Amino acid sequence: VGVLGFTILVWDHAITFADEVEIIWGRPKNLLTCLFLLNRYLTPVGFVVSLVGRCEHFVRYEGAMTAVGIQVVGLMMFLRVRAMYRDSRYVVIVVASLLFVWVAIGAWLLSHSMAVPHSPFIHSCRLEFSDSVGGLASAWAWVPLCYDTVVFALTLNRTLPLIQNQEAGHIVHTLFTDGALFYSVMCAINLVFTIMVARAPQGLKYIAGHPTCADYEFPAVLSSTTFLYKVAMMSRITLNLKKEGARSSVP
Repeated sequence: VGVLGFTILVWDHAITFADEVEIIWGRPKNLLTCLFLLNRYLTPVGFVVSLVGRCEHFVRYEGAMTAVGIQVVGLMMFLRVRAMYRDSRYVVIVVASLLFVWVAIGAWLLSHSMAVPHSPFIHSCRLEFSDSVGGLASAWAWVPLCYDTVVFALTLNRTLPLIQNQEAGHIVHTLFTDGALFYSVMCAINLVFTIMVARAPQGLKYIAGHPTCADYEFPAVLSSTTFLYKVAMMSRITLNLKKEGARSSVP
């Protein structure tokens, strides 16, 4: 699964690089484009180094890089909600509060993380949360799922009536279709991850949600399934919206 996720990420990057150069690099930068570039390049660059020999310290770096990458996607989603709900300050405040809670819970869980113990014959480095956090460990998966659900519901609330009344333009259709695809994929992955955290034995709980570092030929990023899919899909959604925006601005 990890190899599949990494392959999708690299393949998507290769086939959309020309669009990236034209739409992102060739135009004035703003906060969203800066977040796009951070989201796009943090994954391959952040996990280049794999320090299995210092696993006890390095594993927290891996977890933090995963959290930052996923939460950058969350911030990009918040900016879209803010753009759609400029007339509703309450909605923007609620989504911003959810994002803050997500970041705070992720930071707290990482402060209670440790390396999974292995025998001397297994050269691997993987993160899990200590027993002291109890059932809150599953919040690593279900809090992002709740956030994605709220954002998707708000997107439907804005786009679906326009589509049903045949008043939607290209951008609205793109918001709807890309949002539905993003949510369906991430919902499935996060549901599986939540069940694994709740039911799987120690050592296997977080294998689908954290990078696994082993001194074999693959980089540490391979097992971060949630991270990989989220990065690839958000990059594609951003480029699609930028392309539709440029298309709509042409007289």
